[in-house]
Amino acid sequence: MQSQITARDFDLYPDLRDHVDSRLAKLERYYDGIISAHVVLQASNAPSGDKKAEINIDVYQKRLSADDTAPTYEQAINQCVDHLRRQLKKYKARLRSTDKDAHR
Repeated sequence: MQSQITARDFDLYPDLRDHVDSRLAKLERYYDGIISAHVVLQASNAPSGDKKAEINIDVYQKRLSADDTAPTYEQAINQCVDHLRRQLKKYKARLRSTDKDAHR
């Protein structure tokens, strides 16, 4: 899987890059047909100063996405990966379905 990480208005530190890569690799356990992933990290405009993470993954004929905010980038990434895990399970079940309209 190809992955791209965009850090808006801050420098991406190596530990955060490693965290993103390890969490994205865990998504391949649920569906190995992930083509690419794009992660966007930025500080939220909210007064609380939360961090925002957005992850888009491309699978066969579909794009799955999740975004979330949390006090740290790591927590926001973990929450996004949890959302995507559920989406991937649902997508995989739909692919395995015998219903002829399931692939839309």
